[in-house]
Amino acid sequence: MSKPPAGFAYPDPGSLTREELKSITHGEFWIPEAERVVYQLALRALNQAGVPFVVSGLYAIYAYTGIYRQTKDLDLLLEPKHVIQAARVLRDAGFHTRLEQVHWIGKAFRDEAMIDLIFGMGNGLALIDAQWYRHSRPGILAATPVRVAPPEELIWHRLFIAERHRSDVADVVHLILARGDELNWDRLLERVGDHWRLLLGQVHFFDYVYPGYRRRVPEWVREDLYERAFEEMHEVGDPNACLGTLVSRFSFAIDVNEWGLRDLRAEAIARMRAEPVIREIRDSEVWDDEAAGIES
Repeated sequence: MSKPPAGFAYPDPGSLTREELKSITHGEFWIPEAERVVYQLALRALNQAGVPFVVSGLYAIYAYTGIYRQTKDLDLLLEPKHVIQAARVLRDAGFHTRLEQVHWIGKAFRDEAMIDLIFGMGNGLALIDAQWYRHSRPGILAATPVRVAPPEELIWHRLFIAERHRSDVADVVHLILARGDELNWDRLLERVGDHWRLLLGQVHFFDYVYPGYRRRVPEWVREDLYERAFEEMHEVGDPNACLGTLVSRFSFAIDVNEWGLRDLRAEAIARMRAEPVIREIRDSEVWDDEAAGIES
């Protein structure tokens, strides 16, 4: 577990509110017993079947930052080609399966526990690929060996989550603070690709939040991003496009629904749903039922 920054002092739990107690750094990633048993069953079944997956979500954030937050589900990330096998293994283990959104997520339920089977980004920009597993790190969850999603991919993924009801910008800056010295910044820049402006924005936000830790972001990374920004300073992009929906469906709904701008999120999702591997997932018999959003 990562050490806290110099000068950090743990708060007195007695001074925290009920909501604050749901997000605190302590020594263990605690899971209620009933859910822990179900998670263990799922993880061991997948391991025994040889299904490659990585654990993401709050457990991955805890693994890299030490920050614990209560969660009612378990996020497992898989390449699309392994999703059908994973759903079949879990259904054989007594889980109820549902394809929640055809282009990126299925779910498995048992008792009160829920497992997310994530194989893409909700905005349709990318699918989970082999790099998530190749660069993952070992961990233990529910007394079961697992692979934890790499911090570079966690940052990349969270750059696009800025909804009104959920924003992951704090996770990004916490990851940079805790792991900036060891991040593969070359790979992160490659992952971010044309969306590098989101990373530059997070670097600026990091500097604002942690003015004493600017060296967590290498100087050459800053120079690279600043150079890109300078080079495009006088360029004019597509005046009809709105990329805002890629980070928040709700905050920028008015832009595409009333102001007539192109919805880049909807276009990306449509392209992703046309991919053969996604159609194969959609048409598989492993799903007990379908939720909204299964349209072709």
